[in-house]
Amino acid sequence: MGAIEDNNMKRTKLVLLPLVGVLYVFVVWSLRLFETVPQRSLKEVQSPMIHVNQDCQFVYLDLGSNKGVQIRKLYEPWLYPGAAIIPFFDKLFGHITKSSRRGNVCSFGFEANPRHMGRLKHIEQSYRRKGLNVTFYNNAVSNRTGEIVTIYSDTNFDIDWGAGILDTAIDNKINMTEYKVLTIDIVHFIRSQIAPLKPKAVFMKIDIEGSEFIVLPHMLQTLTLCKDIITSFVIEMHEWAKKSMVSTLTYDELRTMIQKQGCVPSEIVNVDDESFLHDVIVEPNW
Repeated sequence: MGAIEDNNMKRTKLVLLPLVGVLYVFVVWSLRLFETVPQRSLKEVQSPMIHVNQDCQFVYLDLGSNKGVQIRKLYEPWLYPGAAIIPFFDKLFGHITKSSRRGNVCSFGFEANPRHMGRLKHIEQSYRRKGLNVTFYNNAVSNRTGEIVTIYSDTNFDIDWGAGILDTAIDNKINMTEYKVLTIDIVHFIRSQIAPLKPKAVFMKIDIEGSEFIVLPHMLQTLTLCKDIITSFVIEMHEWAKKSMVSTLTYDELRTMIQKQGCVPSEIVNVDDESFLHDVIVEPNW
């Protein structure tokens, strides 16, 4: 009887061990399945993925990408005749040709409004198929990483230019849409992800619907607006956001403050190019 019981116990163990393994896999899979989107996104935003298929001799940071028009102007300027930003791209990155397409410029765009991400990812994938290093992130640019903020978006997609953490610029507040989006500390991103690429120059656009009054002090305090970090940048400061942001910062004060960082300051490019807001009808799939 003892030998029979031993054999039965062995058979039971042999059966149970695989079942325990299957149960463990099922539990892990179930936890992953029911993990919330913000939790997953938080992991991604804490360690944002940067995939570049060649050396990034130059970097373009597009903070507030909207529909991605500015990045398209960088790679396909002939589609946007007269756009004010193009001469500055030429000055910093060199003149473009249809054969090279600025493959040595890596672009990273941040857009808080999820409604634009389908279009932005289409642009990203189209360009990447041609060997261009373009990446878009659905995060609210800020001075901290991982906070969940509300993004207010106009119901009318065609005029949805003021989406952000404030609803001040939204005309139809009764029917506006609200999204929950994670923030990203843009200074940390620049220093941990962009600086190691050792680009010859970094050009940055800031158009983040009032969040500049959070981001600019953070950049000044961390000496990020220095030429060895950010070569030059263009910024739109939204006067209507100052009251909500409890800020008095002006364009002239910003110019003065960057001179006091104790470094060679980044150049402020005085241009506001909002041409071709609705983009052109030519798809970025050349």
